[in-house]
Amino acid sequence: MTGLRIVLGCAAMLVATALFTAATPARAENWLVASEDFFPPYNFTLRGKRTGMDTEIVEAMLKEIGVYPVHRPMTWPEVVRAHDENEVDVAFQFFTSPRRLERGHLIGPYRVGATVLMVRSDSEIDYTRIEDLRGLRIGVVEGFEYTPEFDKSGLFEKIESSSNVVSFRRLLLGRVDAIAGDLQVLRYLADNEGRTGSVKILSKPLAMVPRYISVPKPRTEKAERLRAAYETLKKDGTIDAIIRNWER
Repeated sequence: MTGLRIVLGCAAMLVATALFTAATPARAENWLVASEDFFPPYNFTLRGKRTGMDTEIVEAMLKEIGVYPVHRPMTWPEVVRAHDENEVDVAFQFFTSPRRLERGHLIGPYRVGATVLMVRSDSEIDYTRIEDLRGLRIGVVEGFEYTPEFDKSGLFEKIESSSNVVSFRRLLLGRVDAIAGDLQVLRYLADNEGRTGSVKILSKPLAMVPRYISVPKPRTEKAERLRAAYETLKKDGTIDAIIRNWER
Protein backbone atom coordinates (compact mmCIF):
# COMPACT_ATOMS: atom_id res chain seq x y z
CA MET A 1 0.00 0.00 0.00
CA THR A 2 2.84 2.33 0.79
CA GLY A 3 4.30 1.81 -2.70
CA LEU A 4 0.89 2.44 -4.26
CA ARG A 5 0.52 5.69 -2.31
CA ILE A 6 3.91 6.85 -3.57
CA VAL A 7 3.01 6.03 -7.17
CA LEU A 8 -0.35 7.77 -6.88
CA GLY A 9 1.28 10.77 -5.20
CA CYS A 10 3.87 11.09 -7.96
CA ALA A 11 1.18 10.81 -10.62
CA ALA A 12 -0.84 13.55 -8.95
CA MET A 13 2.19 15.81 -8.85
CA LEU A 14 2.88 15.20 -12.55
CA VAL A 15 -0.72 16.01 -13.46
CA ALA A 16 -0.65 19.18 -11.35
CA THR A 17 2.63 20.26 -12.94
CA ALA A 18 1.27 19.63 -16.43
CA LEU A 19 -1.88 21.62 -15.70
CA PHE A 20 0.15 24.54 -14.28
CA THR A 21 2.47 24.54 -17.30
CA ALA A 22 -0.46 24.52 -19.71
CA ALA A 23 -2.08 27.43 -17.87
CA THR A 24 1.12 29.50 -17.82
CA PRO A 25 1.83 31.37 -21.09
CA ALA A 26 5.28 31.03 -22.63
CA ARG A 27 7.53 33.96 -21.93
CA ALA A 28 7.34 36.47 -24.78
CA GLU A 29 10.42 37.04 -26.91
CA ASN A 30 11.30 40.74 -26.85
CA TRP A 31 13.50 42.51 -29.41
CA LEU A 32 14.98 45.98 -28.95
CA VAL A 33 14.02 48.23 -31.86
CA ALA A 34 15.90 51.50 -32.48
CA SER A 35 14.52 54.35 -34.58
CA GLU A 36 14.80 58.12 -34.72
CA ASP A 37 12.56 59.61 -32.03
CA PHE A 38 10.72 62.09 -34.26
CA PHE A 39 10.69 61.29 -37.97
CA PRO A 40 7.03 61.57 -39.02
CA PRO A 41 5.22 60.14 -40.87
CA TYR A 42 7.59 57.15 -40.60
CA ASN A 43 8.30 56.89 -36.86
CA PHE A 44 7.16 59.07 -33.97
CA THR A 45 5.29 58.89 -30.66
CA LEU A 46 1.59 59.73 -30.48
CA ARG A 47 -0.26 59.63 -27.15
CA GLY A 48 2.53 57.59 -25.61
CA LYS A 49 2.65 54.95 -28.37
CA ARG A 50 5.21 54.53 -31.16
CA THR A 51 3.54 54.78 -34.55
CA GLY A 52 4.21 55.73 -38.16
CA MET A 53 4.46 54.01 -41.53
CA ASP A 54 7.82 52.32 -40.98
CA THR A 55 7.02 51.52 -37.34
CA GLU A 56 3.88 49.66 -38.44
CA ILE A 57 5.85 47.74 -41.08
CA VAL A 58 8.48 46.65 -38.55
CA GLU A 59 5.84 45.69 -35.99
CA ALA A 60 3.96 43.62 -38.61
CA MET A 61 7.17 41.75 -39.44
CA LEU A 62 7.93 41.06 -35.78
CA LYS A 63 4.35 39.89 -35.18
CA GLU A 64 4.76 37.46 -38.07
CA ILE A 65 7.60 35.72 -36.22
CA GLY A 66 5.99 35.97 -32.78
CA VAL A 67 8.23 38.68 -31.35
CA TYR A 68 7.27 41.67 -29.20
CA PRO A 69 8.97 45.01 -30.04
CA VAL A 70 10.53 47.09 -27.28
CA HIS A 71 11.03 50.48 -28.90
CA ARG A 72 14.06 52.65 -28.20
CA PRO A 73 13.50 56.15 -29.69
CA MET A 74 16.84 57.98 -30.13
CA THR A 75 18.53 60.70 -32.13
CA TRP A 76 19.69 59.40 -35.49
CA PRO A 77 23.42 59.31 -34.55
CA GLU A 78 22.42 57.27 -31.47
CA VAL A 79 20.43 54.85 -33.65
CA VAL A 80 23.45 54.29 -35.89
CA ARG A 81 25.80 53.84 -32.93
CA ALA A 82 23.47 51.43 -31.10
CA HIS A 83 23.11 49.35 -34.25
CA ASP A 84 26.80 49.33 -35.13
CA GLU A 85 27.80 48.44 -31.56
CA ASN A 86 25.29 45.56 -31.49
CA GLU A 87 23.19 47.02 -28.66
CA VAL A 88 19.81 46.51 -30.37
CA ASP A 89 18.15 43.81 -32.45
CA VAL A 90 16.66 45.98 -35.19
CA ALA A 91 17.15 49.52 -36.47
CA PHE A 92 15.57 51.52 -39.28
CA GLN A 93 15.59 53.17 -41.76
CA PHE A 94 18.80 52.82 -43.76
CA PHE A 95 19.79 52.86 -47.40
CA THR A 96 22.39 50.55 -48.83
CA SER A 97 26.05 51.54 -48.79
CA PRO A 98 29.35 49.68 -48.30
CA ARG A 99 29.40 50.75 -44.64
CA ARG A 100 25.84 49.57 -44.02
CA LEU A 101 26.47 46.23 -45.74
CA GLU A 102 29.58 45.75 -43.62
CA ARG A 103 27.82 46.47 -40.32
CA GLY A 104 24.38 44.98 -40.76
CA HIS A 105 22.02 42.58 -42.49
CA LEU A 106 19.85 44.83 -44.67
CA ILE A 107 16.26 43.64 -45.11
CA GLY A 108 14.16 45.08 -47.90
CA PRO A 109 13.78 47.42 -49.63
CA TYR A 110 10.38 47.79 -48.07
CA ARG A 111 9.71 51.20 -49.66
CA VAL A 112 11.34 53.84 -51.87
CA GLY A 113 11.51 57.45 -50.70
CA ALA A 114 12.32 60.66 -52.57
CA THR A 115 15.17 62.78 -51.17
CA VAL A 116 14.41 66.39 -52.10
CA LEU A 117 15.34 70.01 -51.51
CA MET A 118 12.93 72.43 -49.82
CA VAL A 119 13.28 76.22 -50.14
CA ARG A 120 11.22 79.24 -49.09
CA SER A 121 8.25 79.96 -51.35
CA ASP A 122 9.78 83.19 -52.66
CA SER A 123 13.13 81.58 -53.46
CA GLU A 124 14.48 81.60 -57.03
CA ILE A 125 16.73 78.59 -56.39
CA ASP A 126 16.37 75.79 -58.92
CA TYR A 127 18.06 72.43 -59.12
CA THR A 128 18.83 70.25 -62.12
CA ARG A 129 22.43 69.27 -61.28
CA ILE A 130 24.76 69.52 -58.30
CA GLU A 131 26.52 72.61 -59.70
CA ASP A 132 23.27 74.57 -59.29
CA LEU A 133 23.80 74.44 -55.52
CA ARG A 134 27.13 76.27 -55.60
CA GLY A 135 27.55 78.78 -52.77
CA LEU A 136 24.31 77.88 -50.97
CA ARG A 137 23.82 77.10 -47.28
CA ILE A 138 21.90 73.84 -47.11
CA GLY A 139 20.48 72.42 -43.90
CA VAL A 140 21.15 68.75 -43.21
CA VAL A 141 20.67 66.49 -40.18
CA GLU A 142 23.78 65.32 -38.36
CA GLY A 143 24.59 61.71 -39.22
CA PHE A 144 22.18 61.51 -42.17
CA GLU A 145 23.38 60.28 -45.55
CA TYR A 146 21.64 61.80 -48.56
CA THR A 147 23.29 60.84 -51.86
CA PRO A 148 26.99 60.09 -52.50
CA GLU A 149 27.30 63.09 -54.83
CA PHE A 150 25.54 65.44 -52.40
CA ASP A 151 27.39 64.15 -49.33
CA LYS A 152 30.84 64.50 -50.90
CA SER A 153 30.30 67.84 -52.65
CA GLY A 154 32.22 70.89 -51.50
CA LEU A 155 30.30 73.28 -53.75
CA PHE A 156 27.97 74.38 -50.94
CA GLU A 157 28.00 74.67 -47.17
CA LYS A 158 26.21 71.97 -45.19
CA ILE A 159 24.66 73.38 -42.00
CA GLU A 160 24.14 70.47 -39.60
CA SER A 161 21.32 70.29 -37.07
CA SER A 162 20.03 67.73 -34.60
CA SER A 163 16.75 67.10 -36.45
CA ASN A 164 14.62 67.93 -39.47
CA VAL A 165 12.50 70.17 -37.23
CA VAL A 166 15.51 72.37 -36.43
CA SER A 167 16.52 72.49 -40.11
CA PHE A 168 12.97 73.44 -41.13
CA ARG A 169 12.80 76.31 -38.66
CA ARG A 170 16.21 77.56 -39.77
CA LEU A 171 14.86 77.65 -43.32
CA LEU A 172 11.86 79.74 -42.25
CA LEU A 173 14.18 82.13 -40.39
CA GLY A 174 16.46 82.53 -43.41
CA ARG A 175 19.48 80.95 -41.71
CA VAL A 176 19.82 78.44 -44.55
CA ASP A 177 18.89 78.73 -48.22
CA ALA A 178 17.49 75.22 -48.56
CA ILE A 179 17.15 72.01 -46.61
CA ALA A 180 17.57 68.43 -47.79
CA GLY A 181 15.31 65.64 -46.63
CA ASP A 182 12.71 63.00 -47.33
CA LEU A 183 9.74 64.30 -49.31
CA GLN A 184 7.06 62.95 -46.96
CA VAL A 185 8.91 64.12 -43.84
CA LEU A 186 9.31 67.69 -45.11
CA ARG A 187 5.68 67.83 -46.24
CA TYR A 188 4.54 66.61 -42.84
CA LEU A 189 6.63 69.24 -41.04
CA ALA A 190 5.32 72.08 -43.19
CA ASP A 191 1.72 70.97 -42.65
CA ASN A 192 2.21 70.35 -38.92
CA GLU A 193 3.71 73.84 -38.47
CA GLY A 194 0.96 75.44 -40.56
CA ARG A 195 3.55 76.79 -43.00
CA THR A 196 2.80 74.99 -46.26
CA GLY A 197 2.42 78.35 -48.01
CA SER A 198 5.83 79.53 -46.79
CA VAL A 199 7.88 76.80 -48.48
CA LYS A 200 8.09 74.77 -51.66
CA ILE A 201 9.82 71.58 -52.74
CA LEU A 202 11.98 71.68 -55.84
CA SER A 203 10.61 69.48 -58.61
CA LYS A 204 13.72 67.43 -59.28
CA PRO A 205 14.63 65.09 -56.40
CA LEU A 206 18.22 64.58 -55.34
CA ALA A 207 17.54 60.84 -55.52
CA MET A 208 14.97 58.08 -55.19
CA VAL A 209 16.20 56.03 -52.24
CA PRO A 210 15.25 52.43 -51.36
CA ARG A 211 14.89 52.04 -47.59
CA TYR A 212 15.93 49.05 -45.49
CA ILE A 213 15.57 47.64 -41.99
CA SER A 214 18.86 46.46 -40.52
CA VAL A 215 19.90 43.80 -38.02
CA PRO A 216 23.45 44.03 -36.58
CA LYS A 217 25.93 41.65 -38.24
CA PRO A 218 26.43 39.36 -35.20
CA ARG A 219 22.68 38.63 -35.03
CA THR A 220 22.49 36.48 -38.16
CA GLU A 221 19.80 34.11 -36.90
CA LYS A 222 17.45 37.00 -36.08
CA ALA A 223 18.15 38.58 -39.47
CA GLU A 224 17.15 35.35 -41.23
CA ARG A 225 13.89 35.18 -39.30
CA LEU A 226 13.09 38.82 -40.02
CA ARG A 227 13.95 38.43 -43.71
CA ALA A 228 11.56 35.49 -43.98
CA ALA A 229 8.81 37.62 -42.42
CA TYR A 230 9.56 40.44 -44.86
CA GLU A 231 9.26 38.09 -47.84
CA THR A 232 5.91 36.80 -46.57
CA LEU A 233 4.40 40.23 -45.89
CA LYS A 234 5.74 41.70 -49.13
CA LYS A 235 4.24 38.83 -51.11
CA ASP A 236 0.82 38.92 -49.44
CA GLY A 237 0.49 42.71 -49.80
CA THR A 238 0.61 43.63 -46.10
CA ILE A 239 3.57 46.02 -46.44
CA ASP A 240 2.13 47.78 -49.49
CA ALA A 241 -1.23 48.16 -47.71
CA ILE A 242 0.46 49.87 -44.74
CA ILE A 243 2.26 52.27 -47.08
CA ARG A 244 -0.94 53.11 -48.99
CA ASN A 245 -2.80 53.77 -45.74
CA TRP A 246 -0.20 56.33 -44.62
CA GLU A 247 0.06 58.01 -48.03
CA ARG A 248 -3.65 58.85 -48.23
